[in-house]
Amino acid sequence: MDYKGLGFKCGIEIHQQLNTEEKLFCSCPVDLVDENADARVQRRLRAVKGESGESDEAAEKEAQKSTKFIYKYYKRNNCLVELDEEPPHSMDEEALNTALTFARMIEADIPDEIQVMRKIVVDGSNTSGFQRTAMIGLDGELETESGRVKIDDIELEEESAGIHERDQEKAVYDLNRLGVPLIEVGTDASIKNAEHAREVAEKIGMLLRSTGKARRGLGTIRQDVNVSIEEGSRVEIKGFQDVKNIDKLIELEVERQKSLVELGEELPQAEVVGDNVTHIFEDTENQIVSTVLENDGAVYAIKMPGMTDKMKQSISGDRYVAKELVDYARNQGPRGIIHTDEDIEGYGLEKEFNELEDVFNRKDGDVLAIIAAPKEQAKNAAQEVKRRAEMLYSGEVPEETRAAEQDFTTSYSRPLPGAARMYPETDIPAIKVENEKVEEIDKNLPKTLEERREIYKEEIGEELASQIVKSRKLALFEDFKDKIDSKLAANIFTNIEAGVESEGFEIDKLEERHYEALFSALESEDIKKGDVEDVLKSMIEDYQANPAKIIEDVRESKADDEEIRDAVREVIDNNQEMVEEQGMRAQGPLMGELQKKVDADGATISELLREELTEFTE
Repeated sequence: MDYKGLGFKCGIEIHQQLNTEEKLFCSCPVDLVDENADARVQRRLRAVKGESGESDEAAEKEAQKSTKFIYKYYKRNNCLVELDEEPPHSMDEEALNTALTFARMIEADIPDEIQVMRKIVVDGSNTSGFQRTAMIGLDGELETESGRVKIDDIELEEESAGIHERDQEKAVYDLNRLGVPLIEVGTDASIKNAEHAREVAEKIGMLLRSTGKARRGLGTIRQDVNVSIEEGSRVEIKGFQDVKNIDKLIELEVERQKSLVELGEELPQAEVVGDNVTHIFEDTENQIVSTVLENDGAVYAIKMPGMTDKMKQSISGDRYVAKELVDYARNQGPRGIIHTDEDIEGYGLEKEFNELEDVFNRKDGDVLAIIAAPKEQAKNAAQEVKRRAEMLYSGEVPEETRAAEQDFTTSYSRPLPGAARMYPETDIPAIKVENEKVEEIDKNLPKTLEERREIYKEEIGEELASQIVKSRKLALFEDFKDKIDSKLAANIFTNIEAGVESEGFEIDKLEERHYEALFSALESEDIKKGDVEDVLKSMIEDYQANPAKIIEDVRESKADDEEIRDAVREVIDNNQEMVEEQGMRAQGPLMGELQKKVDADGATISELLREELTEFTE
């Protein structure tokens, strides 16, 4: 794709949760545990004018839906701050220091004073109706293989509540995630193409993990992508999690905008018209429409000249033109639209659509579409679909916020928020950042993961080094690597734990005290390398027990050297003919038999078997 010729512009925002002890504006813990909610709180949000006297368009559109918001409250991870019943506490110092460290890693300027702001949130994901955010870095820089990119801004903000379920009438959120510290990193629009965007996202992610405070796991890092082409418009794609496929997402969005511009050139200059046509459907036999009307609903119709066969036309991947209109209808509540570019006979609406043809003076090539829903929803949806359809004829690509789909296409969410959404947070005083603090941070910047990989590959090999720097257990490896052979330590935190996890054991139950006991036992040779897997499994099964006692029980369950040697001699005697014929080559078959016979470390069995075979064959 000729990105330069299309006038491609792209900037990305990376949102990374931090693994601090406490949330950003209260003392609730950030480690989230699956549990049942202790209470539910119900709210509705209203759009109001900010201090500038202006109201935000996105907020107004959301309020128009009259959505009911339900918040699930958890005593362990929530307090009155999350319920918006108590003012926020002081900003968490650990989170602030982490954000400032990252900012200096990319040579960003730190403001002399940090002011927390309120950013209006329109989807109900914050009980207060706004998100607290603070600018902590400006004008950073990032070097990638495809070129340098400016980092415009770095914010420290509170994470939103996690969506639990959503339908036409309500949205249910889990409050346990609300308030987790989050770093937001925003680039300028100098990203050259989709591949360059992936490089930038991966580099930022690597640097954030290099702080040692980045949370790991699904949903802990997200990307917002701003994309436009010269004849299109800027759209913001929210919450994309799969950084490895961010290039596919961008490529398909560019294709969508390009296709919409080209569609506008193909369509005739014509007027889109619409009207309330409920009376035509009063005796309909279609169950969907009749159910709507029985519940005091309404039907609106829209005529789109020259759109026949265009509604099914692909604009990006499996996304077609009609989906652009359906998104706008669904955004107001209705499930979708029914139109003449699909099988009207299958809906049993031939009679009604024949009547609509006369009402709207339909000509060959015109598409008729209907929306059936509760009255207010149907009216709002028809207005939105008509407005979006009119843009198709001009080739206009609307500026908007879109959501990433599983197939890397995007769907309409809401209008882009405006400048009126930000205003100062009056409950938190400004934070002064002294020069001495910045100088201290500069002196103690952590090595990046790339730098650590280069260091460790000399010590433990390139493959293990690449594995451990990507592991969420990197910090533990660095704590314990000098206690035992560093290669064994890396192998435990990558391959051995992966094997244990693949058998259904929850590795994340293990705490630092478990590893302290494990590595001390390895250092003192109370257990051997081959015992590690059994020790880890036993610790997980009884993770509240004393780790030292678990290690002792595992060790006592193993055969000692004398028991192993007796078993080795017995196996050799039972396979004397094979041993005489194969000599030391018999070790492989005999090992399999011995491992079934004795519970012991494989390396110890192998060593004793080799000794006895050597003696037998001499």
